[in-house]
Amino acid sequence: MNEFWGRVHFWCSFTFMNIVFMPMFVQGIKGMLRRMSDGGVNYSAAVVNKAGTVASPVIDALPGTVMQINGWILWAAIALGIAQIPFIINLFWSISHGQPVTSDNPWSATTLDWQTPTPPPHGNFTHEPQVVRGPYEYSAPGHATDFTPQDEPESPAAPKSPSTAPD
Repeated sequence: MNEFWGRVHFWCSFTFMNIVFMPMFVQGIKGMLRRMSDGGVNYSAAVVNKAGTVASPVIDALPGTVMQINGWILWAAIALGIAQIPFIINLFWSISHGQPVTSDNPWSATTLDWQTPTPPPHGNFTHEPQVVRGPYEYSAPGHATDFTPQDEPESPAAPKSPSTAPD
């Protein structure tokens, strides 16, 4: 996938997700309940005049500014939905124009789950794997690569580590 559009998607999603949910925290601090069984009718009972004060006091009513935050939340949620468009375009563009994966283990992971062929056969492995080391042995001495899969036999020149020595 294209890294630029991935970053655009991440930062737009990150920003609008916070703009959606942070005002909800403010509303909760001001006293708005989490779930409104009446759709907010009781909360909107307070009539706010142009001066920003409550015209007719209602017991347990929230200030009008707290209720007006819902408008900001709505537009931020719409923007969050629109922010998913770069991801969708990037995904389908990558499916049709991207480079195919050339390895069953493209991230050079050491664990057994990345040693299976793609697509995996019945039982996940073509043969039973023999585990000869721990899953996180990166930069093992005596190996040409930076990672050493769990099922790769040790080379004769490499010294045995304490975790792989027989008991």
